[in-house]
Amino acid sequence: MPLSVSFYTIKPRLAKCGADMTRVRFINEEEKQLSMTDERIEKAIRQNDVRLMIMDPIQAYLGANVDMNRANEIRPLFRNLSNIAERTGCAIVLIGHLNKASGVQSDYRTLGSVDIAAAVRSILFVEKVEKEKSQDIRVVYQQKDSLAKKENPVAFSLSDEGLIWMGEYDISIDDLLAGNTGTKKETKLEKAKKLILELLGKRKMMCLEELEAELQAYEISARTGRDARKDLEDQLIYGWYQSRKTISLKKDS
Repeated sequence: MPLSVSFYTIKPRLAKCGADMTRVRFINEEEKQLSMTDERIEKAIRQNDVRLMIMDPIQAYLGANVDMNRANEIRPLFRNLSNIAERTGCAIVLIGHLNKASGVQSDYRTLGSVDIAAAVRSILFVEKVEKEKSQDIRVVYQQKDSLAKKENPVAFSLSDEGLIWMGEYDISIDDLLAGNTGTKKETKLEKAKKLILELLGKRKMMCLEELEAELQAYEISARTGRDARKDLEDQLIYGWYQSRKTISLKKDS
């Protein structure tokens, strides 16, 4: 996109989210528009030791005579970017927009040829949760990943404080694209804290190793258990009984 757009639109957003602006670069397009076959891409990556390059939106960088609905015209462009990424070790992210069709498979909601989706290694959908507008919640859903296992959707919100990650979010891709709501998943840390309070509320006092064994039974690691106890330290008290370390709730907790 033109440098002026990047400067006045993207720069403030990056700064608001805490980006290190000394590490951000733009390719100046005021004299010549950039395309996916432009030699300036690899040159800029190498000169600045770039580790992540973003092109937004895809349509702006196809070239004037390229039809994004024709597979034979799309494949060479993506092959060129793939070769650049392989030679330089730079990750290249292409941002596209979904079409307005409803009631169709999510794979066909992307604009242009299906070869675009077939050519890339990973596809992430980012969509607003329409029924959570007051919190401006957006969900990142992994539609495709050729190199790793598929992960659960995660949510984030944008506020005056910047970008805030909310953790896993329970929603299907169809519900997300249809504008339906979902629910924030309980993290392992949240689950651990809840279990600790519940167990100590019932048993009053426990040996620390016994508590850790109970947490592990719920697939909560020792590290997460320690982090949970640290977060709850104002509510916990430690002691010793028959040479074993104990843990209990403070009386006012």
